[in-house]
Amino acid sequence: MSVQVEKLEKNMAKLTVEVPAEEVEKALQAAYMKEKNKISIPGFRKGKVPRAMIEKMYGAAVFYEEAANILIQDNYAAAMEESKEDIVSRPTIDVVQIESGKPFIFTAEVAVRPEVTLGKYKGVQVTKIDTTVTDEEVEAALEKALFTEVAATIEALEHFSAIFICLLLFLYVDCGRTT
Repeated sequence: MSVQVEKLEKNMAKLTVEVPAEEVEKALQAAYMKEKNKISIPGFRKGKVPRAMIEKMYGAAVFYEEAANILIQDNYAAAMEESKEDIVSRPTIDVVQIESGKPFIFTAEVAVRPEVTLGKYKGVQVTKIDTTVTDEEVEAALEKALFTEVAATIEALEHFSAIFICLLLFLYVDCGRTT
């Protein structure tokens, strides 16, 4: 397997992976073994049709999709390691070439971790902001918080007393009817 890395713009990279023809043939055979039970041809029991007969009936490309999935699954992780790129996204994979007897070539477009270069950060001057608080500001904030809390308590009590009065009236009217 060989991997070529092409740097694209905006922290993207394109990995071009070439898998040898021997592995393509093994993947095609594995695809045949997986799919042969789903194919029926008159004159053969299900799952007993020879690969050559299936390829003759349905075309040579009948197992290419499954073989491509097998090859990508088996080789993408190794290609990532071999490329030595710091990949941070899922790949967008395109199959470039898949044929029996030829190498399998696919590309994977991925996002890579951006290279960070620090500028001059030593010796930067920052002005300190004055954060002193006066006693009057503290008193005003405390009074405001206390007023808000008292107002909320009074409102809750008014609401509760209105509900309580309604409940008493209901009980009085209801009790008056039953006796």
